[in-house]
Amino acid sequence: LIAALPDKVTEDNAEDVRGQLDEILALFSVLTEDEQEQIDLSRCYELQGALDGANDPAPITESVEYQEASWDGSQVTYESKTETCTLVENSAEAVTWTAGWYAVSGTVTIDQPITVTGAVNLILTDGCDLTAAKGIVVTDGNSLTIYAQSENGGTLNATGMTDDSGNASAGIGGSTSSVDSGSITIHGGVINATGGASNGYGGAGIGGGTPSSGNGGNSGVIKIYGGTITAESRGTSAGAGIGAGIGGGGGGSIGDGGDGTNIIIYGGSITATSHSDDSGGAGIGGGSGQMNGGTGNITIDGGTVHATGGRLGAGIGGGSGGSYYGTKSGDGNVTISGGTVTAMGGDYAAGIGGGGGFQSTSSFGTLNITGSTGTVTISGGIVDASSPTDVFYKGYEGAPIGNGGNTTAAATVNKTTGIVFENGAGTVCGDVTLDGSYTVPGDYTLNIPAGASLSGSGTLSGGGTFTTENLTEDMISVPEDWHYTGE
Repeated sequence: LIAALPDKVTEDNAEDVRGQLDEILALFSVLTEDEQEQIDLSRCYELQGALDGANDPAPITESVEYQEASWDGSQVTYESKTETCTLVENSAEAVTWTAGWYAVSGTVTIDQPITVTGAVNLILTDGCDLTAAKGIVVTDGNSLTIYAQSENGGTLNATGMTDDSGNASAGIGGSTSSVDSGSITIHGGVINATGGASNGYGGAGIGGGTPSSGNGGNSGVIKIYGGTITAESRGTSAGAGIGAGIGGGGGGSIGDGGDGTNIIIYGGSITATSHSDDSGGAGIGGGSGQMNGGTGNITIDGGTVHATGGRLGAGIGGGSGGSYYGTKSGDGNVTISGGTVTAMGGDYAAGIGGGGGFQSTSSFGTLNITGSTGTVTISGGIVDASSPTDVFYKGYEGAPIGNGGNTTAAATVNKTTGIVFENGAGTVCGDVTLDGSYTVPGDYTLNIPAGASLSGSGTLSGGGTFTTENLTEDMISVPEDWHYTGE
């Protein structure tokens, strides 16, 4: 009877197949347990699944407008488009999105993981609120592209999960079983992504997952054009396998942190943080590992970026190595050509660049974590980078931009154009045209050295002391009821 079953269910044979399956299962039920073990029902299950799927209600579809962003080499531009989408519905069960277009309208909650298969496009309509209670799984070889009807028009909240073995998934990205992330692109929307947290381990907010044992997940290509994105990673206790806010996942037991590769930010407002009590990942870049930290490869062309690394992790760049087993923190390769960037490294780490390291002697013997180098190019924007100066092991402080602590290697830092603050000391690099407004923190200084210039219609306010080595009269704006004497 099983051999007589057709290869597939069609509209014409569905009723016949259903009758054949009922007859087979009725006969199967009266066999002894030993006899049942000799019968292969896989074809029956496959055809039954096809029959059940044919009876499922057709998905609800709707024509939805959205904004597609692109980068023209100097700014983000948007084009209005329309696509027929499957509407996302509430679900208490796990959900799989196959290749195609989906849209969220109203308030929707999915209690179990959402798995992306193939190239999936998601539109957040204005005012919608999607909660992915156990994260959105986008593993290597798959992709998720998120659009909105306006830059901050809809909200997505995604929180990663942990399994019984202690593996942690990303908020959006790697899973508990397949930790490398696929490609993730964000055109707009309000995105809040938090990595899953296990005992001492944590997946990236957006990027790689974290195994309980072995190397952390690498991020795929991550592109952000716009929207308001908050991405965080954390562990539930002190540990050395914490993922980046955006980038690589944390490494598990005796494993390296995942790499944050090909992270490109064109615009938007981004806040990325790695929280840790022990060794942490970068805010944007590599995850931390019990062995070596992950590396970071990041390009920022625009937007407003705030990045804070965990302990020993760079604000933007490499993740830290483990406190007890690690030998090296991750390197950072960072290019900034526009936007407003604020980055703070963890203890001993660079704000932008390499992860930190330290050396000490304890009951564990000599602990030696070598800090790593950074290759940083800044060709535009406003950059505020800092690293802790009040650290326990004096002399191992990381640079605001460049190397992490405890390394003698030379970082490569090129600051050609932009306003760059390093631990509160600002410098105008090259010829800068400021069109927007920026509030300088109250205790900061800013110097315009000889050979550099600051012009444009923008406004700098706040700050402590502004100095210049080439002051001219046309740089000074005097209130109308004051008299300028030239002094």
